Amino acid sequence: MKSLHQAQKLDREARKNIMGMGPTSPSCAPTGCYDQSINNSNDRCFILSCPSVYGYMQTINGTRKCCFF
Repeated sequence: MKSLHQAQKLDREARKNIMGMGPTSPSCAPTGCYDQSINNSNDRCFILSCPSVYGYMQTINGTRKCCFF
C-alpha cells in the first residue's frame, strides 16, 4: 500500500512538471505567471491545479501567460 501511495504522489508531481505548473499552497492561491493554462475570450484564465481561482492573461517576453497577483 505504501508503494501505491508513493507512486501516486510521484505521478502527480510529474504531471505538474510536464505541464509547467508550479506548486500551489493548500488553500489554492497561486502567485506569479504560468505558461500552461486554460483561458477564455475575456483574458481570464486558470491553471489546472487550481481551477477555482481565476487570473488574467498577460504578454510577458512575447508569450501569453496566466498571471496571478
